[in-house]
Amino acid sequence: MPSHVVTMLLVDLVLILAAARVLGWLAEKVGQPPVVGEIAAGILAGPTVLGHHLSTSIFPMDTRPALAALANVGIALFMFVAGMETDLGRFAKNRSAVPVVSLSAYVLPFALGSAAALTILARHQTGSRIAFVLFIGCSLAVTAFPVLARILHDRGMFTTPVGQLALGCAAVGDVLAWVVLAGVIASTRTGADQTWRLLLLLPLAAGTWWLVRPVLGRVVGGMSADRSLTLVAVCGALLWGAMTEWAGLHLIFGAFLFGVVFPRGGRERVTAAVQPLGALFMPCFFVIAGLRVDLSAIDRAGVGELVVVIAVAVAGKVLGTYLSARLAGIDKHPARVLAALLNTRGLTELILLDVGLSTGIIGPDLYSLLVVMALITTALTAPLLSLLKSAPATAPAEPSRVSTT
Repeated sequence: MPSHVVTMLLVDLVLILAAARVLGWLAEKVGQPPVVGEIAAGILAGPTVLGHHLSTSIFPMDTRPALAALANVGIALFMFVAGMETDLGRFAKNRSAVPVVSLSAYVLPFALGSAAALTILARHQTGSRIAFVLFIGCSLAVTAFPVLARILHDRGMFTTPVGQLALGCAAVGDVLAWVVLAGVIASTRTGADQTWRLLLLLPLAAGTWWLVRPVLGRVVGGMSADRSLTLVAVCGALLWGAMTEWAGLHLIFGAFLFGVVFPRGGRERVTAAVQPLGALFMPCFFVIAGLRVDLSAIDRAGVGELVVVIAVAVAGKVLGTYLSARLAGIDKHPARVLAALLNTRGLTELILLDVGLSTGIIGPDLYSLLVVMALITTALTAPLLSLLKSAPATAPAEPSRVSTT
């Protein structure tokens, strides 16, 4: 790498980290999760605000591959932590409500999003119609589990019944989203070489669960040094990410899978070490995502599409969650809070959209619209919760007994 490229890369990293930190701090000051400010920092770095010439001058094409590589490391670590925090034990604790609410909260926005893809968004189709429709449905149905957990923690709702129910539903919804996305990506891959690679994913998943998981339990259980534990976690996340990337899916699936099977005994120590490491790289992802967003190219029809996409995403998620929660015996107030919480998209949505753009399922114009949708719907969560005053921390955990008293 030439000296001038290295120099510019280092300068870019300083700018990226500083902008993400400052805007994340400002977002927190106005009651928003930091990810809202970090997404905004990425968009501000792109052509929408700076223009193509200035944006390219600050972030030259020569440095972008290196930034993208660092962003992928951040994504792998983020997905590993997300997988590790996907505790399906919450499913068992709320077994009467989680299946109903999580499925409805996913299926209704998925169906509405698919319908929008067939009608209003049809002009943005770039390849396979089936893949495009399913991807749009998936992108409007996802909930950002890690962002949701941060919101619950910041508002003192993490251990409340409605908070635990929201986490359980989000965990199931995230698993559904990644399974659907994996199927969509697989459907776009053609050729004998690609087919046999994809087929290897089944034994990889089975082997990871039945063989690697128990071995990891013994290995990690015998580790006392935090450094060794962190090394196993990071190397495993990157290796599993590399395997699914090679197989033709995306590195997010392998990293997530390794996080799911990682022993829970070392979770706190690993999270404490890996999260700051991922946070160091993730701002690169926000900038790479923002550099691809060009709202100046959106015409009047695009503005109308953005309004419809936001309305469909919010209505589908809120109605799907609220109605199913009421059917499950949850009182009106906590059902409303649950609906507001599951409308959070944030970083998970951006990762999903990045996969869609990089695989050619969606084009740059629709990508820009959906990034703005992710930003707005995530930003809506905090004011909605403030409006609802949140659920009482003393409410019991069982859905049939969750009430506003």
